[in-house]
Amino acid sequence: MQTKSKLYDDQLKNENSLQLLSVKKFLWEENRSLLSIQNKLEEKFNVDRIFAKLLSIRDVTVDNYSNFIDPKLKNILPDPKTIDEMSLATDKIVDVILKKKKIGLFGDYDVDGTSSTALFGNYLNDIGARFEFYIPDRLKEGYGPNIEAFKELKKKSCEIIVTLDCGTTSISAINQVAKENVDVIVVDHHLQDLALPSAFAIVNPNKNKDSSNLNNLCATGVVFFLIISINRELKRRSFFVDKSPNLLKYLDLVALGTVCDVVKLDLVNRAFVKQGLKICNGSKNLGLNSLIENSGIDDQINEYHLGYLIGPRINAGGRVGDSSMGVKLLLEKKQSLSSIFATKLGECNNMRKKIEKQVEISAIKEVDPSDSGIICVSSKDWHLGVIGIVASKLTERFSRPSIVISESDKICKASCRSVSNFNIGELIFRAVEDGILLSGGGHKMAGGFSIKKSNIEKFKKYILKKFDSTKSNVIKFYDSELRISSISNDFYYLIDRLSPFGPGNPRPKFLLRDCYIRYTKLVGNNHLSCFVEDIYGNRVKGISFGAYDTSLGTLIENKGATGVCLIVSVRMNNWNGMKKTELQIEDMLEI
Repeated sequence: MQTKSKLYDDQLKNENSLQLLSVKKFLWEENRSLLSIQNKLEEKFNVDRIFAKLLSIRDVTVDNYSNFIDPKLKNILPDPKTIDEMSLATDKIVDVILKKKKIGLFGDYDVDGTSSTALFGNYLNDIGARFEFYIPDRLKEGYGPNIEAFKELKKKSCEIIVTLDCGTTSISAINQVAKENVDVIVVDHHLQDLALPSAFAIVNPNKNKDSSNLNNLCATGVVFFLIISINRELKRRSFFVDKSPNLLKYLDLVALGTVCDVVKLDLVNRAFVKQGLKICNGSKNLGLNSLIENSGIDDQINEYHLGYLIGPRINAGGRVGDSSMGVKLLLEKKQSLSSIFATKLGECNNMRKKIEKQVEISAIKEVDPSDSGIICVSSKDWHLGVIGIVASKLTERFSRPSIVISESDKICKASCRSVSNFNIGELIFRAVEDGILLSGGGHKMAGGFSIKKSNIEKFKKYILKKFDSTKSNVIKFYDSELRISSISNDFYYLIDRLSPFGPGNPRPKFLLRDCYIRYTKLVGNNHLSCFVEDIYGNRVKGISFGAYDTSLGTLIENKGATGVCLIVSVRMNNWNGMKKTELQIEDMLEI
């Protein structure tokens, strides 16, 4: 029998919310919360009403409140053996360690691959095991294992090769080296094709036959489970004369990989990041500390710092420099060398930003803003290392799926980004099947492919009517209405208790009605700074990042003084030691 409360909750959950069209052409709708759960959270934990609503929206109840607010790994992590072939991989690696043979690590060139390789390498260093590592050149070798790299590791007397953040779809290279009696263990998180390579073991929660329910892990998270398993087996075999390493100290790298790979912050990943950030703020990793110093961070490290300041520096090595520099840095034990590597990565990042900006400006000129279909632009002058970032910028600016192609004489490479109501990965797979693309893959929101230069115009015609932004507005959600008088440092710290933010736990967004924008000015790299007021004279500083010369920026400058409704989030501005809560303007409603 349903109670009145249950019936009301069901009614509330299914109630159609008012949808508000924005200048960015999104439909904004208020997130609905279950009042019965909200009330119980208020009563049980004596929390603010708006905080209880934010918790309820994130599926937090009185039962899982503690695990959400302060997740403990010991209460959350499942046995590593729940991941298919974990025991097989563990026993093989432990056998090699006990024989004092060398392990070859082949890592991907992005932050997750770098973090995975550095995590495994640091653990092997700490227990006195021997290893070599190889990171492929992003531009010359591309993604995934190749036979020449495997041969290089074999020449260095590696008994086995472990691929990190890659390998699941690398059938050719792995099958070839397997014929030469080299065992390969794949540690990955990417989706598999129909077939799998002939590896000794494939440890991947996204493998079709895996039933661990850990499919949201990034590769660094999978590696952490692997070293837990290895450490346990080494203890069982009495390997450690003294005590074994405290594995919690590696959580700084787990947090780094998890944040930068933008995976869903489910219970396990949230715990990794929440506890990993604590390690980051007292990290013993010289490389990470050097990156923090080079980034100019003078505050407690949070997920923003990892994702937007530290991660891009590591990625920059692969984009415009040396792909292996990030791993060298995060493995380095000498402060002098650590500082040099961090400085070089900082220089690479500055170069990357300059190249990226040039390509972005050029790409924007190729886009017809009156069109409503998929954006597809190409040029021989666009650096391959930045086209993924530029595709993201185009999608953010025009609210349409974007494909950016770096042309060469014969085979061209492309990066793709999408909006929430269009599956770009599926488009790529279909175009490969139809023979228009040479190869490619991806998921709903991002992907990449290779294409013959002669097929680019054919591909542009192929995608012509696949998407129409005028017929399908993207729906976004704000969490609650907010008054300017409620905004304070205390309010920011209350919201921050919900952190870390990311996929699965987005930073709360609020609707500000009937407010006025004053004293707008251009700051930094195309950002608009202003003050936001209400009719009572309450005022708070605001900023809209990258808004200058966009539809949102134009309205902020020209219409803000006449009264507007804004979608905002709250952020802390730490300037010259002074902390002040301000608004980040995300969008403006057409009401």
